[in-house]
Amino acid sequence: MPIKTEVYRRDTPQGPDTVTVMASIDDDGAEIRVVRERGGRVIADTIPHWGDDPAAGHRWIEEFRGACLGDGFQLVEEGGRPQQ
Repeated sequence: MPIKTEVYRRDTPQGPDTVTVMASIDDDGAEIRVVRERGGRVIADTIPHWGDDPAAGHRWIEEFRGACLGDGFQLVEEGGRPQQ
């Protein structure tokens, strides 16, 4: 399974707040891992979505992206490429 990565960031008084989403989605299903760091320290490392339905994995990614952007994060990297 190829892995798609998205990195979101926002500034906080405690330092940069970074969310890294790693998604492996193919015809067999989806597994999504989310790592959250604040001030350079990992504060959460979870697998919030896993299952046999790849469409559900894609929906989860879209909903999570909307939630991050709504919370003031900016997409700073997608698929290993910085965003402009």
